Amino acid sequence: MESVLILDAQAVQTLIFARSLRRSGYRVAVLADGKDNYGYHTSAANERFIGPDSHDKEAYHNYMMTFLAEHHFDAIVPMTDESALYVSMYKASLKAYTSVLMPDIDVFMKGYDKNLLMSLCARKGYPHPLTMTMTGCTEQELQDFPYPALIKPNLTTGGRGMTLVSSYDELKSVYPAIHEQYGECHLQQFVKPGGRQVKVQVMTDAKGIPQYSSVIWKQRFYPVNGGSSCCNVTVDDPKIAEVCCSVLRDISWIGFADFDLIEDPSTGELLIMEINPRIPASVRSAFESGLDYATMIVDVSLGKPLKEYKYESGKTLRHLGFEMLWFAKSKDRWHANPNWFKFCGRDVYYQDISWKDIVPFICGTLGNIKKQLDPEFRKAKSGINI
Repeated sequence: MESVLILDAQAVQTLIFARSLRRSGYRVAVLADGKDNYGYHTSAANERFIGPDSHDKEAYHNYMMTFLAEHHFDAIVPMTDESALYVSMYKASLKAYTSVLMPDIDVFMKGYDKNLLMSLCARKGYPHPLTMTMTGCTEQELQDFPYPALIKPNLTTGGRGMTLVSSYDELKSVYPAIHEQYGECHLQQFVKPGGRQVKVQVMTDAKGIPQYSSVIWKQRFYPVNGGSSCCNVTVDDPKIAEVCCSVLRDISWIGFADFDLIEDPSTGELLIMEINPRIPASVRSAFESGLDYATMIVDVSLGKPLKEYKYESGKTLRHLGFEMLWFAKSKDRWHANPNWFKFCGRDVYYQDISWKDIVPFICGTLGNIKKQLDPEFRKAKSGINI
């Protein structure tokens, strides 16, 4: 039986990945950074390991070289941005021990670096917010940029460091500290709230040709002002999916990619914001819509042809823990759409809980409570600084 190692398995998306891989006949191992999380405890895992934090790439690589020499896995799949970046950076070394499906680092950065992605969109005419590189621009260009605007670090996740400024004077005041903490930044048109927030997932074959795609419309978030989605639904939007496929073709991306887009409420146009190389936490809705991205990734990693899948939209996915927090904080709790009180239904699923595998929910929820009690974590996940 071929075996798969899931990296950064503490992530909630590990649950659906592990279950799907087991159903497809793979032996599943998880490597997490601790035990107070979802993925480590999933009953779908045949083996469980505790490893270091993947943020320190050199230390993580030293660990992985020893680990992979001692344990055999036919393929590895990262769950987070950090482990995806690690796999891309050390792809050549890893392939001596196992199979991976990840773009080379130069291609990876063309999508992962938000400023490089926006530059590509500008050259190719893909919908995106007006964006200006802050390195090398003149004072006059900064003064003339249309405010309000967002300062956005080129390399960051979860909205960290993103700050709304209403004028050039405010930009000058806050930018030095942001640059010192997060590195190079760009200035971006602030898209007014009120439009949809959408995610597009794309899977290519080994040659980088897009084969499958799904579209997820985020319905609710926690934190309420724009955090992680806690309720979403799959929809049909072949036009925006094809735009995202074209972006991946232009940068020669291979494997899986997840796009974040925001609708400009004044025009109704969906604007590309970023590419996430990770598997999104909300991906189970795409699985329930018929697209088994876990099996796709591993099959292509191992040189197998992609199976045939059929996409059926209209599947709702909720994160029970974050939905509770949303209800406590949101002023729209009694008028939510979809209805917050619809806990069951033919097409309603959950990210964080399965009655057939309840231990991950308990451990993951306790781990989330510990994180919410950490003021640094709350600050990092609070969304845009307004």
